Amino acid sequence: MGITIDDIKTLRSKTSAGMALCKEALQKSDGDMAKATDYINERSDVIGRLRNLTGAKIGLCKIAFEDGGKDFEKAVEIIKERGWDEPIEPESEQKKEGVIDVYVHGAEQRLVALVEIQCKTDFVARNEDFRKFAHEISLQVSAMKPEFVSKESLAEEQVNSLKELFTKEVEGENKPKEIMEKIVEGKLNKYFAEKCLLEQKWFKDDSKTIKALLDEAIQKMGEPLVISRMLVWELGKK
Repeated sequence: MGITIDDIKTLRSKTSAGMALCKEALQKSDGDMAKATDYINERSDVIGRLRNLTGAKIGLCKIAFEDGGKDFEKAVEIIKERGWDEPIEPESEQKKEGVIDVYVHGAEQRLVALVEIQCKTDFVARNEDFRKFAHEISLQVSAMKPEFVSKESLAEEQVNSLKELFTKEVEGENKPKEIMEKIVEGKLNKYFAEKCLLEQKWFKDDSKTIKALLDEAIQKMGEPLVISRMLVWELGKK
């Protein structure tokens, strides 16, 4: 049977899982909502999702989930009925969860890469798949040595300076203005692809960018993930 966007939204409201995971669950269960819910609960942290949605303490979320017959929607109702829900702090005031992964390259240990990846819950922070993803990113940083996490992290002045530099490089070619603008844009995109982590191709599979890898991890974990910081040290280099 065909899976509609309304089916996906209904399942999302019942489980608080990501849209991609809801779609996958419905496809795997041939549109059966109950089976799709079970599929999601087996593959993502249901207690963490309850906590994210209601602000209730972990232990109370577990009780509500059991008392609700392991039905996410009923568990939410139980938490609210019993007054266990709590105001959710603004993101800026929330305790940061996540990991810092370290990769030391080679037996000579002349290079080290560190990455900080943040998530919303301590459940995901302890998840083995999340930690494997963090280590994969530290390997990427070690191998490709990006200078920025994303192109958005570059200051406007930096981007303007790059545009000026690339424009000077093509000014002597006597090309029409619109062609020159496209060339400059191409040079800028190439710079981003080389220097910005999220724009880089994954060194293990160049059919994927790190942004695509991050999106896959977000879908799998069922909550936002952010690569917030990175650092590469090479012996003798500043």
